[in-house]
Amino acid sequence: MTKQCQSCGMPLQTKKAGDCRGNEADGTKSEKWCKLCYENGSFITPNCSLDEMKTIVDNALKEQGSGRLMRWMAQKQLPRLERWKEK
Repeated sequence: MTKQCQSCGMPLQTKKAGDCRGNEADGTKSEKWCKLCYENGSFITPNCSLDEMKTIVDNALKEQGSGRLMRWMAQKQLPRLERWKEK
């Protein structure tokens, strides 16, 4: 299993939140996508652009109290994730 969502970069497993994986159409847990990005075998926001995802991730990290450096690092990694490499 990949260690982070290949769409937003969120960890797929954490001690605090537990299993954060999305699910496939048959109900099995996804090995690549988190539950915030992927549900029932498809993306929750299929038309989301990379720039939109950068904003979503930045806002989520702000809400969690992450500083500028952490938010910058999260945004820099997004283009390397599987969902965005294809575009």
